[in-house]
Amino acid sequence: MMDGINQFMVTTNSLLMQFSFLMKQKGIGILFSIRSVIGWLGIVGSLITWEKPSFLAAVLFAVYFLGTTILGKSVYQKKRKDSIQNSTIILFLVADYLILLLGFYYAILSYDKTLVALPIQNSIFFSLFLLYQLYIGFYLHRSFSAIMGGVIILGYVGGITLSVLCGSEFYVGFQLLPQLPNRIVLILELLKIFLLFAKTLCVIKLVSFLLEILETNQHILVEQLNRREASLIQNDRLVTLGSLVSNVAHEINNPLAGIKSMNEFLFQEEGNHLTRIDPLWHEKEKQVLWKHRNRFEKKEDWDWIQNSFQNLPTSDRQYLADRCIDLGIDERSFEGLKDQNHSEWIFVFLWLKYKTMEKANLLIANAIDRTEKVILTFRQFATPYLEEDKNNVKVGQGLRNILLLYNQFWDGQRTLVTEIDDSLTAYICEPAMKLVWSHLIYNAIQATEVCVGEIKIKVFQNENHQIELQVIDNGKGISEREKSEIFKPFFSTKESSQGIGLGLYVSKEIVEKQNGTIDFISKPGRTEFRVLLPKV
Repeated sequence: MMDGINQFMVTTNSLLMQFSFLMKQKGIGILFSIRSVIGWLGIVGSLITWEKPSFLAAVLFAVYFLGTTILGKSVYQKKRKDSIQNSTIILFLVADYLILLLGFYYAILSYDKTLVALPIQNSIFFSLFLLYQLYIGFYLHRSFSAIMGGVIILGYVGGITLSVLCGSEFYVGFQLLPQLPNRIVLILELLKIFLLFAKTLCVIKLVSFLLEILETNQHILVEQLNRREASLIQNDRLVTLGSLVSNVAHEINNPLAGIKSMNEFLFQEEGNHLTRIDPLWHEKEKQVLWKHRNRFEKKEDWDWIQNSFQNLPTSDRQYLADRCIDLGIDERSFEGLKDQNHSEWIFVFLWLKYKTMEKANLLIANAIDRTEKVILTFRQFATPYLEEDKNNVKVGQGLRNILLLYNQFWDGQRTLVTEIDDSLTAYICEPAMKLVWSHLIYNAIQATEVCVGEIKIKVFQNENHQIELQVIDNGKGISEREKSEIFKPFFSTKESSQGIGLGLYVSKEIVEKQNGTIDFISKPGRTEFRVLLPKV
C-alpha cells in the first residue's frame, strides 16, 4: 500500500485541473468588475464635463461600459462557462479599446482651439488608459497584452497629434512650463508615455509568470494521469507542485490587492470632493429619510418624483428618481429644495453619485473577498497534511469555502440546498478535511444531470453527540456490484478522463485519521454519503 501522504498529494493534483479552469472564470469575473469601474469613471467624467462639449462622449462612454457589462454578465451566467470562446473575449476587449479611443478623440475634436488640449491634460482619460492596461492583463494572454499595450501608447500619441493638428500649441523645450488649455508640454507627455510603456511591461511580466506556472502544472498533471502508479512515489515532484500552487495564489493576490486599493481610492476621493464642497455634508446626510419599497411602490414613487420636481430638467428628474429608487431614499428628503437655487441641486446630485459609488464599492469589495477565499482554500490544498496541524475548526465554515469553488455548477445548472449548523467544532486537520468535502461535493455534481440535479448538504449534531455531515444527490445511484469496490484505490465509476479512482479512497484515509467514519447509502435516484466526526 502506498504512503498516505503520497495519496493525498496526487488527489491535490486532480484538484489543480479544476484550479486552472476556476482561475479563468475568476479572471473573467474580474474583467467584468473592472469594466464596471471604467463605466463609473465615465459617469464621473460626465459630471466633470457637465454642460461642456465632451459631455455627450462621457455619457455614451459610461452607458456603453455599464450596459454591456450587465448584458455580458447575464449572457455569461446563462451559457456554459467553458463554452465562452477566446475570440469572443478578444472581440470584447478590442471593442472596449475602440470605444475608449473614439471617446478620447471625440473629446479633443469637440473643443475649440483655445481649449483643445484639455482632454490631453485631463487625468480621467489617462487614468482610463492605465486601467484598461490592467483590464486586458486579466485575460492572461501574453501576445495580446503586448500588442494592445503598444496600441494603447499609439492611441495616446495619436490623441496628442490630433490636438496639435486642431491648433494646440506644442512646446518642445525642456523647461517645465505650466500646461494651458491650448498648450501641450512635450516633456510631460513623454513622462506619461513612459508610464504607459512601463505599465505594459509589468502586465506582460505578470501574465507571463502566471501562464508559466499554470502551463507547468498542466504538463505535470498530464504525466501523472498517464502514469498514475509511478507518480505516487515521486514525492519531490509533488512537493514542488504544491509550492507552485502557493506561488500562483500569491501572484493572483497582488493584482487583487491593487484593484481593491484603487477601488477604495476612487471612493475616498469622491468623499473628499464632497467634503471640499460642503464640509458639513455628513450632518445633512443624517436628515435624509430612507424607505424600503416593494415592486409596486418603486413604480409609483418613480412616477411621483417625475411629476413633483417640475423645476428640474427631464434628465435630472430621471436621474433623481432612479437614484432614490435604487438606493432606497425617501423622495420627501428633497421636497424642501424645490424652489432653492441651482447650486443646492448640484450638491444633491453629487451626493447621490457618491452613494451610488458607495454601493458599487461594496459589491466590488465583496467579489474580491470571495476570490481571496478561493485562493486561500487552494493554498491550503497545497500544504502537506501533518498530524500536528490539527486544530479546533468550525466544520461549517470550511465546507462553505469549498462550496464557493463550485459556484459555476449552481448558477442555473443544479439546485443546492444547505442545512449547515455553523456552531459545530471538531478537532481536525482543516486542509485535509477540505479535500474530503471537495471530493464528496464534486462526486455529487458529476453524478447529477444539468437542470434537474439537486444536491443537499447537511451538517448537524446527531443523537450520539457526533458531528454528522451528509452529501445527498438525486443521481442514478451506485450499483450493487460497485458498492463493495467504491473505497478501493484506483476504482472509479466515471470515465477514465474524469477521474483516477483515488478520491474516495483518500477521503476514507483522511476521515479515519481524524477519528471519524465515512459510509454511504445508495439507490436509484438518491445517494447519501455520511461523515461522522467527534464533536469538541
